[in-house]
Amino acid sequence: MTESGILYVLATPIGNLKDITIRAVEVLRDADFVVAESSARALKLLNHLGIHKSILSINSYNEERKSMNIAERIGRGESCALITGAGTPCISDPGNIIVRRCHEKGLSVRAVPGPSAAVSAVSVSGLFADHFVFYGFLPQKRSKMKKVLDELASIHYPVVFFESPRRVVKTLHLILEEWGNREAALFKEMTKMYEDVLRGSIEDIIERLGSQELKGEYTLIVAGREKKA
Repeated sequence: MTESGILYVLATPIGNLKDITIRAVEVLRDADFVVAESSARALKLLNHLGIHKSILSINSYNEERKSMNIAERIGRGESCALITGAGTPCISDPGNIIVRRCHEKGLSVRAVPGPSAAVSAVSVSGLFADHFVFYGFLPQKRSKMKKVLDELASIHYPVVFFESPRRVVKTLHLILEEWGNREAALFKEMTKMYEDVLRGSIEDIIERLGSQELKGEYTLIVAGREKKA
């Protein structure tokens, strides 16, 4: 009987490729195939490491369909490295369906820990985040965004959001409208060449952003609701 393979949920750098762990490199070298959200970004990383592997791309539309074949290959003894575009898979990125499928089939799923944009931002935010809430990307529609913010408004811990450059100012304005002028930290392109961070009140951050054209990836941390004495 063929021994089953392993699904490795492998974290990759969020920007600086030097942040890859030694174990992650070893797993990528030994894996039979790689499953990635972006074939282009996976190929860039593998080329940087001098590793040549078969890459199977997935997204939110085809993951369900492809998950069965991936699990069957692992069941036949192949090992698979599941990676995302950057950071830790399954955190606001595809991969959860594959992980669940492997669990359902009794296959081994192991974490290869490493970079996470949310945790990295929290660690340097200065917002006393012994506890925090990670939300990720807010809904596209304003009405749904307001509903989510209303649900999170009473939480006393910092809340972490991911945001695109074209929406970040609009999101800040809406949070200001719904939550008031709380303390916040906005991180741009963490660990990359144009890394930057703005700390202060939401109003202050909006003012400092001004009307400039924003580019890159953003992580926003907003302080929780203050506890009454």
